[in-house]
Amino acid sequence: MKFTWFMLAVAIVELIAVIILLKKMKKRQIGREKRFLAFFAYLVISLVTIKFAVFPPVKEVKTTGSYQTAAEDYWLQTTQTGTDGENREIQVRVWYPENYDGAQHSVNVMVFSHGSCGTIDNNLSLYKELASHGYVVLAVAHEGHAASMKRENGKTISVSKDFLDEMMRISPQENQEEAYKIFEKWMEERMSDLNLVMDDFKEKADNSDAFYSRIADADEFIVAGHSAGGAAAYGMARTRDDVCACIALESPFMYDIKGVENGNFVFDSSDYDIPVLSIYTDASYSHLGEWQQYKNNALFLNSSNPNYVNIYYPGIGHMGICDLSLASPLLSMILGGVYPEVPAEEQLTQLNADCLEFLDTYVENASGK
Repeated sequence: MKFTWFMLAVAIVELIAVIILLKKMKKRQIGREKRFLAFFAYLVISLVTIKFAVFPPVKEVKTTGSYQTAAEDYWLQTTQTGTDGENREIQVRVWYPENYDGAQHSVNVMVFSHGSCGTIDNNLSLYKELASHGYVVLAVAHEGHAASMKRENGKTISVSKDFLDEMMRISPQENQEEAYKIFEKWMEERMSDLNLVMDDFKEKADNSDAFYSRIADADEFIVAGHSAGGAAAYGMARTRDDVCACIALESPFMYDIKGVENGNFVFDSSDYDIPVLSIYTDASYSHLGEWQQYKNNALFLNSSNPNYVNIYYPGIGHMGICDLSLASPLLSMILGGVYPEVPAEEQLTQLNADCLEFLDTYVENASGK
């Protein structure tokens, strides 16, 4: 963040300097054209400065595994109508260990769902880290929920206006009935996508020539996600028998909300029978007992169930556990509502290590041993 504030300070100094310069030029009766050129030069320099303030040079989070990583994209067609009136598509980006030389169908598979207005690279550093340790990661872009995604024909699709309206309108503490309907809709949309991705991957595990399909063990899946994506991951853990573990990065148990009674959400609070890792930041941790949509989070946080692992990262906000914090610390701070006390590179490295430790503890990963 030091670089960001420095560049913003430079932009302010540049603005003050050009105002002083223009006043002096006018006082000395220097022509309009020269003054315009001076202002235009400032504008160009300032835009470059602000660009580096908002999107500073990105430090790559280094992978720690022994495998080289590679990625490929593919698309799945749906019968639904997309935001542009055409058939809706699901974009999947597969990260995998490129030089894996072990037995066929021995690599564990993670399916990852991004947060609201996230992207297919929402947690890119985590995908690459897992692939370097011998995992296959299917990063899913949910058309309509993603800030931006690409169709197979190259067309870029932006977030749905309806979805943005729902995000702005939803108020779980004040209007539980409406929030429940929106949560239910979001979970249906996202989980439908994830079911399609997982079923398709299982089907082509034995029929595809793709390297990642040959090495992947499609009998069981790890489900994961950030924010609303993690909520969908919790839902998949509830509904599919082929899910062996779940990782949710600061996510309410939306799928577990089954209705509203007397102004309160009604939850399915039965135990999960698989290992679940829930990670929190300052954005929600102190509010788990207050916010209605986090009732199950508070319940499972204090559970004696040994399958539940809970981690709290102080000093960062909601976007500090996805790669936006690395690409744009300023936007991450604005959207997350917390000034980050921990550098993004350091925090994402810790997140990667904690997720790997959880998986190594609870999921048999022959390829990574």
